[in-house]
Amino acid sequence: MKNGKIGVTTENIFPVIKKFLYSDHEIFLRELISNAVDATQKLKKLSSIGEAKGELGDLTIHVAADAAARTLTVTDRGVGMTAEEVDRYINQIAFSGAEEFMAKYKDQSIIGHFGLGFYSSFMVADRVEIITRSWREGARTVHWSCSGSP
Repeated sequence: MKNGKIGVTTENIFPVIKKFLYSDHEIFLRELISNAVDATQKLKKLSSIGEAKGELGDLTIHVAADAAARTLTVTDRGVGMTAEEVDRYINQIAFSGAEEFMAKYKDQSIIGHFGLGFYSSFMVADRVEIITRSWREGARTVHWSCSGSP
C-alpha cells in the first residue's frame, strides 16, 4: 500500500480561510495581539533559561492606527522569526482531510486551535505585512508582504 499526500494550494484553500472560516471580522485584532503576547512570552522564557542573552527591554505590545494611511500596526519585541520560519509558519497553510476538518468544526470557532488566527487579518486588509527579526544573534530582518492572492 502506498501512502500519499494531498496537496492543498492557496488557490483552493485561501479563499475559504479568508471568507468563510471567520464569522466575526473583529477577531483579527485579538488574534494578532495574541500572537504578539505569545512571542513576548517565548522570549521571556528563553531569557529565564539563559538561551536569550541581553536585556529584554520593553515588552509592551503596541497597537497604532493611522487613519490617513488606513493602516493598523501591531508591534512587539518577542522572539521574531527567521526567513525559514516565515516560510514554514506563514507561507504554508497545511491541511489534511479538509472536508473532515470543515465538518468537524462547522458549529464552533476554529480560531486559536490550528494556528489560523493570523490569516483572519486578510478579512479586513488589502495587504498584510510582517517585518520581523529573530531573537537569535546575528539574525537578519525579514519583510513579508501579501495581498491575499496566490
